[in-house]
Amino acid sequence: MELFSWFATSALIAVGVAVFTRQRGWGMALPVLVAGAICGFLPFAPSAPPDPEIVLAAILAPLVFGEALGSSYLDLRRVRKPVLTLAIGLVLATTLLIGGALSLVITAPIALLFALGAILAPTDAVAVSSVAKRASLDRRLVSILEGESLVNDGTGLTLLGVAVIALLAGTITVGQVFGVLVLSVVGGVAVGVAGGWLVSRISARTTDTVASNGLIIIAPFVLYLAAERIHGSGILAVVIAALWIAHSQSSDTAHVARFQGVQVWKQLTFLLQAMAFFLVGLELTDTLMKLGGGDWLLIAGLALLVVVLLIVIRFVFVYAMVGYLRLRGQDVRDSGVARGAAVIAWAGARGPVSGLAAFSIPLAMDDGTAIPYREALLCVTFIVILITLVLAQTIGPLARKLRVTSADEGGVTRRVNIELVRAALERLDDEEVQAELRGTPLSAEVVEKIRQEFQLSLDHLVAHVDHDDHHDADDESELDHDHAAHSLRQLELSMLRAEEEELVRIRDDEGLPDEIFRELLHQIDLRRETLRNSR
Repeated sequence: MELFSWFATSALIAVGVAVFTRQRGWGMALPVLVAGAICGFLPFAPSAPPDPEIVLAAILAPLVFGEALGSSYLDLRRVRKPVLTLAIGLVLATTLLIGGALSLVITAPIALLFALGAILAPTDAVAVSSVAKRASLDRRLVSILEGESLVNDGTGLTLLGVAVIALLAGTITVGQVFGVLVLSVVGGVAVGVAGGWLVSRISARTTDTVASNGLIIIAPFVLYLAAERIHGSGILAVVIAALWIAHSQSSDTAHVARFQGVQVWKQLTFLLQAMAFFLVGLELTDTLMKLGGGDWLLIAGLALLVVVLLIVIRFVFVYAMVGYLRLRGQDVRDSGVARGAAVIAWAGARGPVSGLAAFSIPLAMDDGTAIPYREALLCVTFIVILITLVLAQTIGPLARKLRVTSADEGGVTRRVNIELVRAALERLDDEEVQAELRGTPLSAEVVEKIRQEFQLSLDHLVAHVDHDDHHDADDESELDHDHAAHSLRQLELSMLRAEEEELVRIRDDEGLPDEIFRELLHQIDLRRETLRNSR
């Protein structure tokens, strides 16, 4: 009951602050984190949970799952080379360089310092995604940043596991390091692929939307725990399964639970984001209060040093990638790669994943000896998260100054909508012919009414007139012929399926950006749901 009361109170405060910021068009991450930090100082407000690792894991598993559901497997595949280079190479370089640099400043165990490097090496999927989209970055840059932040958690947490083993054992062999890395990656990928395939198959075969979405809601918890049980990467398993499920649903024109699922996960993700950042704020205050006043100067200095190192390492690594492209003969100046690299290098916000990872550092060695500097390094972690979130607010102005914001995609959307309307009209002609062959001809009045509505929309689109109104054409006044209502709905649903099939074809054959694809698919789902509810 005490845990339930704590969770309810924390959720109320976190969501309240998040709603306030959302209504004003602000990002929620920083205000909610600050609210959590303030509440940590108040005697009547919620305090940090007694077992933050369990609480944060329960929030972060579905949160990362929800973020991955909103990402695109196809978009990530197109930028897989820079994503994997950043998610693996940069995380490894950051871990080693942070640990090595701090070993020159404090006399903590070297394995503990490498553990801190692994904790802070991954960027945060939630923070990076929200900031990138609000900054209206070029679509390719958004895909790179989102892909990096989704994949690099698995790399960072794996390296953290190696560092913790070395910390407790006092030493670790190359063979042990290799074994831990392989088991973590292979285990996470195996659980993610198997779980994603299984959930997709079950979800596709059921017509019960409540049961289908209920299964998907509990999936991240099961997959995370299953992967961790076999010493695989739970985060990696959750990300892979979510990408599999999202791609499967968007490609299945007969999927009945997709529309409701999108709405459910939008709400869940909003709640989980608010809770995650609120908990980071609570933990920041709780950790500060456990330290003596004399430690604060050391912590401030370490936090500032780590932030500078994170920025410098990221800039050097990203521009080393640009230099490699130049060596291969690519003209990065004309392609805008150099300008985009500046934004990628600056977009290094850390978030709740790093906060969760920090608590995996054990309290004591195997012999019971307390681990020195543990609380100080936890505090450094939370301060670095706070500072990088503040710095992330400058990404938008930087992107506009460098002119790497997204271009107007109205022309692409209009062209695709033209193809969708034409596909619907072709399906109308086919349905009319098939009905004649079955001996049950469609009402000429019904067919003509629908054809005129879609033809009007097509004329507007071709003439470059605002096309938003045509999406409501299927929702207009009910027909006077009650006996033909069912046939009309079936005809309109068939035309929607034709639009959906054409949309999937354009995405797969012509490389339609997935964000545009998802928006148009959502509009089709919305129209279908309206038709089904009109019975």
